[in-house]
Amino acid sequence: MNLFTDIPLHNKDDVYNAVIEIPKNSRIKYEYDDKLGTMVVDRVLRTPVDYPQNYGFFPRTWNKYDNDPMDVIVISSESFHPGIMVPVRIVGIIEMDDTGEFDHKILSVPTGHSDYHDCKDITDLDSELLANIEWFLANYKSRKKGGKITILGKKGAKDAIKFLEECSAEYKEHHEK
Repeated sequence: MNLFTDIPLHNKDDVYNAVIEIPKNSRIKYEYDDKLGTMVVDRVLRTPVDYPQNYGFFPRTWNKYDNDPMDVIVISSESFHPGIMVPVRIVGIIEMDDTGEFDHKILSVPTGHSDYHDCKDITDLDSELLANIEWFLANYKSRKKGGKITILGKKGAKDAIKFLEECSAEYKEHHEK
């Protein structure tokens, strides 16, 4: 099974499928290689901080700005293993410029996690949790030569879903045959 092409983006109604690449509290940057069909260690972060939340991608999406599947942060008190599919509800988006490329991150919560049952939008997230995610994203590449990340802003669920649907259309246009 190819985690990028064989899993549908939509699960049901407002539920989407996310694939985890990097577990919460890891310094190891895994990336899914869809040609090999496996997770690959890309690097170990140089900064002495861990990923504050689970990180991955949405299957069957393509972000034309950074030439990768659309990134997702899955907020949870639990760490999920690489390669696991998590049904999620989208709650917002952090818009970023990563060294001249738009590299936005969609924020989501697992639908099967009772702690986030009432979380429907970015305004429902704890402000300290959100500040920690933004700080991490702005700084995790700070020791990489030439790496400069600028947080452009954040928006709610409706804008995040709209951007994700654009990435889904981009995938269909350029990757489905």
